[in-house]
Amino acid sequence: MTFIRDSSSVLLVLDHEISENNVTDFITEIKKPLCNAKQLTIAPINALDARLTNVPCYDTIIFVFKQSCPNYDTYLDDCMKVMKPAGILIIYESFEEKKDVQSVYDRRISNLKLAGFKVKSPGDINTELKNLLLEVYKDMDNVYEIVAEKPSFEIGSSVSLSFGQAKPNVWKLDSDAEDELINEDDLLDETDILKPETSSLKVCSTTGKRKACKDCSCGLAEELSGKTVEEKTVKSSCGNCYLGDAFRCASCPYLGMPAFKPGEKIVLPESQLKVE
Repeated sequence: MTFIRDSSSVLLVLDHEISENNVTDFITEIKKPLCNAKQLTIAPINALDARLTNVPCYDTIIFVFKQSCPNYDTYLDDCMKVMKPAGILIIYESFEEKKDVQSVYDRRISNLKLAGFKVKSPGDINTELKNLLLEVYKDMDNVYEIVAEKPSFEIGSSVSLSFGQAKPNVWKLDSDAEDELINEDDLLDETDILKPETSSLKVCSTTGKRKACKDCSCGLAEELSGKTVEEKTVKSSCGNCYLGDAFRCASCPYLGMPAFKPGEKIVLPESQLKVE
């Protein structure tokens, strides 16, 4: 027997239409791998409640239904409670009177998975027990054998998770490394801290170079040559610029400035130079 071992505790549940005399060879085959006959418990389906406990005590549970099972989900929940972890559930069921046999079978598989069982593939199932049920079923082609396994852990069990030790900060410097740091002031010499000469900072406002351009108008050419820059007096083309904005044209250079006397240098009061 593939799913029954010498130390297994087995529960055989028979449909109300099936007696032990109908499955004598079937029961004999189950007992073969067991060390003690008391390891096998046989119960009719209507007396199953008396065999159910809140303590998992069965390694293997076998159901033999004459027809399709009416309370499939209820039996699955009961089996999950009384089966030991990694226990095996075997179900024999006939679908002779069902029209859509494949649909019913697919629902059985789905119900087992939803209940928490792992369904064995047909290739992993040993059919030697099914062949001993000839006295129960008329047509063995309509009898389906489903084998499922309970998870290897009990419901409500827990396990501690190890996330490993935290990795040290690779950028953190230890005390030895801090003592070997170079003083940044030692990297500078006397020439690095000297202030530049004012003459070297004079550049042309147009080219940005220390050499004045050909038509220099910013005064750099005169300053480099040592000549004094003469202040030029702006002459008014209309002669009314000194009267105020009311007499000035749109392109007047004095637009926005106060009125002044002809030839007078315009000096803005300090109150107008402050930003409010």
